Amino acid sequence: MRTDLIKLVLLLIVLAVVVILAGYFGGGERTPGGFDHNPQGAPSHNAPGESDRGPQEEAGRNPPGRFDYYLLVLGWSPTYCASERHDRSDQQCETQHPRSFVLHGLWPQYERGWPKDCATGAWPWVPRPVIDKMLDVMPSTHLIIHEYQTHGTCSGLGPTEYFSAARELYDRVRIPSRYADPATRLEASPDEIERDFVAANPWLKPDMMAVACRGEDLLDVRFCFGRDLAPRPCGANEDEKRLSRQDTVSLRPAEAGR
Repeated sequence: MRTDLIKLVLLLIVLAVVVILAGYFGGGERTPGGFDHNPQGAPSHNAPGESDRGPQEEAGRNPPGRFDYYLLVLGWSPTYCASERHDRSDQQCETQHPRSFVLHGLWPQYERGWPKDCATGAWPWVPRPVIDKMLDVMPSTHLIIHEYQTHGTCSGLGPTEYFSAARELYDRVRIPSRYADPATRLEASPDEIERDFVAANPWLKPDMMAVACRGEDLLDVRFCFGRDLAPRPCGANEDEKRLSRQDTVSLRPAEAGR
């Protein structure tokens, strides 16, 4: 009887570990930061016949370090916080520190499609000191960990190097003064947002960026960089007809007090 009880306990422990590991490594395209890789719900560019990936990638192996360019994603924080207002523990949405654009992630991309959750042969652990150094621009511990697990593992870089590259590119993008105050509601067309960023960043060209929306709200602004971190034109993933179908985009203000 005692032996059977021990076997049952061991079986339950094994099942619990399997569930935990599945949750740790799994996950869809919707991230803890609330932003979708495919925000308008259009068919994914990873669909059969639409990818420029090689046989290994098509087989789902996603080898780390094999990609064409980086996508730097700056999310408009009030859009996320408006949709996730029920989560009062979210660091990003603390109303005493309202935020406008925040660093959502740095995503390795193929010319069509993108890798994710790449197997590195090691547990995708992000050290606490690395997390702490990113919280001023990426204000969510959960998001930082998720972004490395889902996207950073595909860069071929360790967490320190990956977030160093993300920080370097984030610092390179100057936010136009018009968008610095998250307390003010703004209306603008996607083309107007692009023009504002190009005017504030002389190195930037319109084909190097894209504006993404969630419905009528601005979701994020995306910038394309080569593997060498030099700016470059975006690939097919950043098709603005798919990412932003609105003529006018709303930049909703941050919530006041909770």
